[in-house]
Amino acid sequence: MRTDDRPTHEGIPVRTAAGPHADAPRFIADADVLRGRRTLKWQVGALEPDRICLGVAEMDLETPDFLRHALERAVRDGETGYGLTGEQEQACARHLAREHHAFTAGLRCTTEILTGLRSLLRDQLPPGSPVIVETPVYGDLFKVIEEAGMRPVAVPLLRDVAGYRHDFAALDAAAAAGAGAWILCQPHNPVGRAWNTEEITAALSLALEHDLLLLANEVHMPLGLAGQPRSVFADPAVHRARVFGLTSASKAFNIAGLKSATVYASDRTAGALVGLPQSLLGRPGSLGAIATVACYEQGTGWLAALRAVLAERVESVRAELSRLPLRVDVVAPEATYLVWAGFPAPDESERFARALAGARVHTLPGAAFGGDAYAGYFRINAASHPAVLGEAFGRIRAAL
Repeated sequence: MRTDDRPTHEGIPVRTAAGPHADAPRFIADADVLRGRRTLKWQVGALEPDRICLGVAEMDLETPDFLRHALERAVRDGETGYGLTGEQEQACARHLAREHHAFTAGLRCTTEILTGLRSLLRDQLPPGSPVIVETPVYGDLFKVIEEAGMRPVAVPLLRDVAGYRHDFAALDAAAAAGAGAWILCQPHNPVGRAWNTEEITAALSLALEHDLLLLANEVHMPLGLAGQPRSVFADPAVHRARVFGLTSASKAFNIAGLKSATVYASDRTAGALVGLPQSLLGRPGSLGAIATVACYEQGTGWLAALRAVLAERVESVRAELSRLPLRVDVVAPEATYLVWAGFPAPDESERFARALAGARVHTLPGAAFGGDAYAGYFRINAASHPAVLGEAFGRIRAAL
């Protein structure tokens, strides 16, 4: 059982039947240390001296020992050249099968998810093809579709009392109207839905009916908060459809800066993946490949402990939001460490935005995830130490 969090730089002690976990996730409590990090999360936006950043999807973690040792050894031995892509591909295949019951017909390395998506769209579709994205969605997907020479088609998720779900009627209509591809996020960023077996089966049926290219972005898949999300590649029907999957250790293990990801294929797309030039996918460097292998092969216990901590962090943020003197719409995410919060009354969303500015707390505005329809929403990153989250919401309440 995990012990209570303590606001220290040493982080979160985790206890098992055998005693303290040897390499527990350690969150950083000192905001000054975090502000000194030369990464996007803590350097984006206005750089006030006492800012608190809860926006960009990075976690406020110390590097786990297994990863630090692997990278230190690589640097010590001068392994800073081109990465051995085969080792990364094999490690990813084992990880997908072991953790997500996903079986692929081939894998290739790429530098990051967006690079892989861009390359696949250019290779598989005629220029100008419509590509479906389900809003609200990670905003860079719009950019990568346009960079590939395609046209994004927004199909909003449906929202009801149970949460968010696919609008299969609208998806079917978009496919019938000529969409060439659908980027399916499993789980979905920012709303945190982890699509279940029935939903994945329905998605594959739609792709088969329209011969639609399905691109499954599974980068957040290791971050299930109440069980492991199901990979699209766990369904045998995937191999009859035109499907590619993409994942990376970047989000689950906090190594986005090492630029290493993996693309995998169904039986129908395996030949196309083999024929894709490595120059289009990009070539991960050795440190990215070494880190990815270490994460997949040595980080299973660490990641399980992290998921338990993140589930509590997410609940803490939801509780803080419920205590604000505002009407807030927030659904518990099933995966990721991201909380999607909306304020249905425009005057209240504006009050919250002003309070964020006055409190010097940075989150990501909802409009970045699909335009003005989401202007009253905010994405809040819960992957911080309780001391950091507590300080942030204390300031927000004071500013309201």
